[in-house]
Amino acid sequence: MSQAINGSYSEVVNSTGRVFRVGESPKQILGYPRGVVIVAAWLAMCLAGLLEYTWGALNSSLAAAHHWSPGETFWAFSFFVVFESFVQIGTGILRNKGLLPVRAATIIGGIICGIVGYGILAESTSIVTAYLGYAVLGGIGAGMVYSSAINIVCKWYPEKKGWRIGFVNGGWAYGSVPFIIAAGGLASGGGVGNLTPSQVKYFIIAQGIIMTVGIGVAGLLMKDPPKNWWPSEVDPLAWATTRRTTADLLNNPPAPRHLTLAEMWATPQAKWIGIQYALYIGCSLFGVAYYYPFAQAMHLGTVAAIVGVAGFSLSDGMCRPVYGLISERIGRRKTMAYAYSLNVIFQLATLVAGLHHLPVLFAISAIISGGLSGANFPMTAAIVSDYYGENNNAVNYGSIYAFKALGGSFAGGVAALIMTGTLYGQASFHWERGFVFGAAVGALGAAAVWFGAKRPTTKQYDRAVRKVEGVGISETPAMA
Repeated sequence: MSQAINGSYSEVVNSTGRVFRVGESPKQILGYPRGVVIVAAWLAMCLAGLLEYTWGALNSSLAAAHHWSPGETFWAFSFFVVFESFVQIGTGILRNKGLLPVRAATIIGGIICGIVGYGILAESTSIVTAYLGYAVLGGIGAGMVYSSAINIVCKWYPEKKGWRIGFVNGGWAYGSVPFIIAAGGLASGGGVGNLTPSQVKYFIIAQGIIMTVGIGVAGLLMKDPPKNWWPSEVDPLAWATTRRTTADLLNNPPAPRHLTLAEMWATPQAKWIGIQYALYIGCSLFGVAYYYPFAQAMHLGTVAAIVGVAGFSLSDGMCRPVYGLISERIGRRKTMAYAYSLNVIFQLATLVAGLHHLPVLFAISAIISGGLSGANFPMTAAIVSDYYGENNNAVNYGSIYAFKALGGSFAGGVAALIMTGTLYGQASFHWERGFVFGAAVGALGAAAVWFGAKRPTTKQYDRAVRKVEGVGISETPAMA
């Protein structure tokens, strides 16, 4: 253990080689408390998430207005998830290298997904142009905002990140609720999903403007701390005995050092974290994509559809900080496995309620399912930081988040194929197949996180670092 003093801060190195930069308050770095950054990140997430969570309420109106098939619109959702997922790796790399500051990434992402992406979607008459506006540009812009907002929490709150990640991450889901309700209020005749062509066009344009302006304002308040920054009020070497230490650190110890992307992927747990992420996203996004049209197909009524789907998004977002609090008491991995398993049950309950035309039970089951669906997002972000450190979290978590592309394909096009028997054309839906598929991948996700995503051992950390450095197992001392 050593300490180096440099001006207003000192650098402390623990026995595993992790560096802690202490002495600078958030106000010295930012000019305002670190809580302001978290609120700004939350606002950005509330608005960028509109592209994902309002799609289920808008795709039927878009399909009707332009004579697109269900397969075409559901594949648009899958393509959106692909672009939104993979752009996070590039955003993380540029951010780590200092080429794309978090403020710029957020503002640029808001412009791309808001005015540009949604502007193109609003004017689209062909599905190809809609793919460009919604899936490609919308996905890229939203992914840049997501990457910027979620990773900044781990950097500013390395000692108590649990519920704060959930709070910021939750905005991605429940930020859509006012817009889902507004879509229901505008709908004519047959209820939600029946917006006129002009209504859906101007509704999308309004969303795009609100997104761009709001995300831009939020981005101005976002700034990363220096690498290795650690709050002075928590002793980095004796945090387990520090009075201010939270239960979060006790049940989810900080990483022994800040691992690089290559070092992270040299541990077996990284693969399992990615696999569980993809599987459970297939389950959770199935609800985002299909609960709405399922309610319509079962003729459950406008009220049940709005309450169920808006309630799904609201509970999805609002429960995410709750998982952070629970994980402070029992650990991230147990929290994830329990939530995943319960969601399998309530997703099937939603199916049963719809098939038996029970609108109240459908709405209740959908809301509970929504609350359970969002567990993986904040918990996976936290667990990556817990296992591999904060310095490279933007690119490390970005590489895990890329697995969402696979999960989104499960939830969108693959589920549509299973339910309709066709990849793209008009078809009848066999809803039981899709719901069982969604529940099955959720159950597999629970098994993957429970059996595979355990914290790396000291030997596994040590082996990963040596493998990347290209030295023999016996040439360097193991990390304590």
